[in-house]
Amino acid sequence: MKWLGNELPITILDLSGIPSEITSSISGTLLKIIYDGLFWGVNTKVGGKNQPLLIVLEEAHSYLKAGEHSISSRTVQMIAKEGRKYGVGLLLVTQRPSELDETVLSQCGTMIALRMNNSKDRGHIRSAVQDELQSMVDLLPSLRTGEALISGEAVKIPSRVKFFKIANAPKSSDPKASEKWLEKIDDPQKEYKQLLKSWRNKNYKI
Repeated sequence: MKWLGNELPITILDLSGIPSEITSSISGTLLKIIYDGLFWGVNTKVGGKNQPLLIVLEEAHSYLKAGEHSISSRTVQMIAKEGRKYGVGLLLVTQRPSELDETVLSQCGTMIALRMNNSKDRGHIRSAVQDELQSMVDLLPSLRTGEALISGEAVKIPSRVKFFKIANAPKSSDPKASEKWLEKIDDPQKEYKQLLKSWRNKNYKI
């Protein structure tokens, strides 16, 4: 009920602390529970038809590898193929599209591609877009930071866009090495103790 009927619009399931050996099984089981609930309760007020859900899979390549037959892979394939009919959408976020299952990638209605230098990754994107848009993929290595190519159902025509940067997001911005290396640390021992404390407590703010 907290996942599907919560008053807040976003629920985050953080699996980062789970060992990588079982991440696929845990994530797949959670996805199966959520999807089955929305599927079988489709005609209820909290079912997928009356309360559509968008599932965002961050770092999708880590538990949706091509050629795998894990529960997470099977469930994501099912959602990609059939989910829209029952009010369940899917958003895959990855830096390595070449490692994703091609069946799932081909089901994506909209593609947002940022700068991409790896030819294998570009090949996967090229195979997923329409034939008349193949030449756009050649632009990917030349995109600047924050630029992207968008094609598909979300836009009327394929577009090259520039995203606004999020304010107050230090963790997502790259440090300027040339400036940081020149800064002097007054008490390194104290800072390393703080580092260990944050590490052990898995908490940035201590």
